[in-house]
Amino acid sequence: MGSRCGSIDPGILIHLLREEKYSVDQSDELLNRKSGQLGVSGVSGDMRQILSAIANGNGRARLAFDTFIHRLRQHIGAMIASLGGDALAFTGGIGEGSLEVRTEACAGFEFVNLKVDREKNSQSPVDCDIASPDSAVRVVVVAAREDWAIAQACWRFAHSA
Repeated sequence: MGSRCGSIDPGILIHLLREEKYSVDQSDELLNRKSGQLGVSGVSGDMRQILSAIANGNGRARLAFDTFIHRLRQHIGAMIASLGGDALAFTGGIGEGSLEVRTEACAGFEFVNLKVDREKNSQSPVDCDIASPDSAVRVVVVAAREDWAIAQACWRFAHSA
């Protein structure tokens, strides 16, 4: 999460309220606006700024990136276990825009014969397969097109009466 805490031990909230004397509003501010990638990196919740800070030697930014990749791999691994593993899709701002995230996320899955073609991945791919030809799992980068999905939903709503 960019600035929200994500999943945490609920005891943290009790500690903030009881021991640190945080108000509900202060807790909300901390957990929803000053945590996540922003809280860990101390720089930003924006992956582009985190990557820039890493390039400048910022250790907290590196920790935020490594934590993000760790959690992403956890979720990918859970989906492979639940759904199988024919394809892995990257989309949205980070998925479409960060070759570093795609590279590092996929690096943990060689054991299922998931391989990324480095050259394809480095060419800012959108709507294409970046897997190596010998990869057992396709790796695709897909443009999110949220505006189109919203327009379709509005059209269906307007014509449902």
